[in-house]
Amino acid sequence: MAKKTEEENYQKFLKGVFWIKGWNSRVKEILQTVPDEDRVEMKKLLAELGEKIGREWAKDSGIRKIDSEMLKIWANQLKEAVAIGPTHLVKKLREFERDVAKIIS
Repeated sequence: MAKKTEEENYQKFLKGVFWIKGWNSRVKEILQTVPDEDRVEMKKLLAELGEKIGREWAKDSGIRKIDSEMLKIWANQLKEAVAIGPTHLVKKLREFERDVAKIIS
């Protein structure tokens, strides 16, 4: 049963719910701001990061290491990074990668 709930939560993370955008929507928005030549690499980076964040967030709230408050903070930081530009966005995503690796290890 726990695995089914985790998968349902992961799908919510990806697709969103009524009042919150999902990871897939955010990725689509981000990719629209990225130069064509960087889009494939950025899409891969976002997919890997989303998988790690989403799978951890989807766990039972008693054991997960990434919570909804962290998602809100990171979403705001992503919006800011997008507004600054692609170079800053890549830097911020690399920072997220390091942070997430530390959190889930």
